[in-house]
Amino acid sequence: HMIVEREDGSLWMLARTRPGIMESTSVDMGKTWSKPVPSKIKHPNARFHIRRLDSGNLLLIKHGDQIDAHSGRVQLSAWLSEDDGNSWKGGLVLDERKGISYPDGFQAPEGKIYISYDRNRATDGEILLARFTEADILAKKLVEPNSKLKMLISRPLAGRNSE
Repeated sequence: HMIVEREDGSLWMLARTRPGIMESTSVDMGKTWSKPVPSKIKHPNARFHIRRLDSGNLLLIKHGDQIDAHSGRVQLSAWLSEDDGNSWKGGLVLDERKGISYPDGFQAPEGKIYISYDRNRATDGEILLARFTEADILAKKLVEPNSKLKMLISRPLAGRNSE
């Protein structure tokens, strides 16, 4: 699960579950939580990533090229919300391939967003990195010159013993 603080000071928790993302809210700094309800954000039983950016916008990394649909662990995509998660813009597909999962990331001081994720953990074992900006997300394509997707940062050596 992941928690972000909303502009009004409440906490918004999104939790990975078998049926999809569930959400809950706390208005007392996490002492109590509302009853979890299904989120409008549709996602498989897989990790997602959400965080507040320096601009104040929320960044969501999820599977699927639509906010309200998905087709499993494919199409890892980036979304922005300017209204604390009530609506989402963009849908920059970071990696369209199957077997991608476990996104995590941060925003660098200059504003670039870095997301790491893995591909085919049990077979290829690749760790990849995407570097992009809010402008790229909104354009649904790379528009900034230093943005880049699917950068391979780690892969097991061929024939390496896994013990």
